[in-house]
Amino acid sequence: MRNKLLIEAVGTFFLCLAALVATNPLSVAALLCALIYMGAPVSLAHYNPAVSFAFRLRGRSSTRALWSYVGVQLAAALLAAMVAGFLLGHDTEHAKGAVDALSESAFADFGVVAVVELLGTFALAFVILMVGTSRLTAGNSYFGLAIAAVVLGVSGTFSEFNPTMNPAVSLASSLLGVFSAIFDGLIGTKTFVTESLFLAKIAPRVLAEIAVQFVGAALAAGLFRKLFPEDR
Repeated sequence: MRNKLLIEAVGTFFLCLAALVATNPLSVAALLCALIYMGAPVSLAHYNPAVSFAFRLRGRSSTRALWSYVGVQLAAALLAAMVAGFLLGHDTEHAKGAVDALSESAFADFGVVAVVELLGTFALAFVILMVGTSRLTAGNSYFGLAIAAVVLGVSGTFSEFNPTMNPAVSLASSLLGVFSAIFDGLIGTKTFVTESLFLAKIAPRVLAEIAVQFVGAALAAGLFRKLFPEDR
């Protein structure tokens, strides 16, 4: 289990870091593809708490493994947010946006975002279950390409809404502003306070977004088991 968790930590860290730093979704998809081929023989390369949840519902992991994977993935996301904050520095435009957002509801336009996250996470999890766990595709060598392609495709299709399809990435993204302020030496300043207040304000929205992602993964696992009841 130790090696599996280490691989999950490495893969999730670099995936979250790429999601925060990269300016082109193609770069994220390419790195994800490489990370999947790197980690699949050891940990099955989840790198995503929602995917780990889908594997559990699919019957391909235990509850203990699920909690271990999710714990490591979220810790890696936290570290990735710290490193991204150091690399990128504080964005003054983000701070201005945070100030404006403080006067708005945290759940403004959440309905549309929730639908996008639900559809995106469902598509991602279902593709992973099909190419990674189905007897129909057993032994294939294209699983990494298929998973990277669905991430790239969903990200491009719904680019206006910036879907993450991954609770770890959602967590890292929400923490970036605070960590960038800390590493720019802004702790204790008005900017840091604003970023902290903004984080506190959007926390319920982030949690709701993560919940929707888990629902999408659960629906994917449920459909897989419905379609292939003999494939256990």
